[in-house]
Amino acid sequence: MKNLFGTKLLITAAIGIWTAMFPSVLPAQTSGVGCDGYTRFLWTGTNSEISLWRVDGNLNNPISQTYGPYDGWTPVALTVLCNNYTYVLWKYTDGSISLWKVDPNLNYVTSHIYGPYNGWIPESLSPDQAVPGNMRVLWRETLGYVSIWDVDSNLNLLFSRVYGPYFGWTPQAGAAAAARTPGSKSADPAAVSMSHSGTTAMPQ
Repeated sequence: MKNLFGTKLLITAAIGIWTAMFPSVLPAQTSGVGCDGYTRFLWTGTNSEISLWRVDGNLNNPISQTYGPYDGWTPVALTVLCNNYTYVLWKYTDGSISLWKVDPNLNYVTSHIYGPYNGWIPESLSPDQAVPGNMRVLWRETLGYVSIWDVDSNLNLLFSRVYGPYFGWTPQAGAAAAARTPGSKSADPAAVSMSHSGTTAMPQ
């Protein structure tokens, strides 16, 4: 118990030091551990810039890279796959998303823009535990639908499923219902043209 208490004190002190060095918001769904045992996580600035951090298996030796801000873009989530690459989900003001691929040392590699899709809001990003090289993007629709995308490590959309809506239930990030009620196919993010008309400095 004493060792656990001491560990908690060390972690609390480390967080306090990091916060003093880099004051910002540390939101949910913004960390992951690669198969190398390194933890990557995301800080977001008040101006929507991001700082990506990596710490080793003992939570030491942090390195970081800062990106942004990009006009109209807000960071949403981060995940890490077993290839040790980090993936960042951004949301644009028109509802488009940009998926980033970042190498094991936190250097930007490439990105892919999808959308916008009328009524759909990007919510979360998580690893596909069944297929270690893939990830899941979860969208919420204003009428109560949820769309789950399966995306490969090169940012290609492979397939998707739409669920809901269900009376009295509200979709939340990371949770989806179990059946689909027929709706407008054009509103499904996986069923419409993937283009982007906004003009920003976001890397392409």
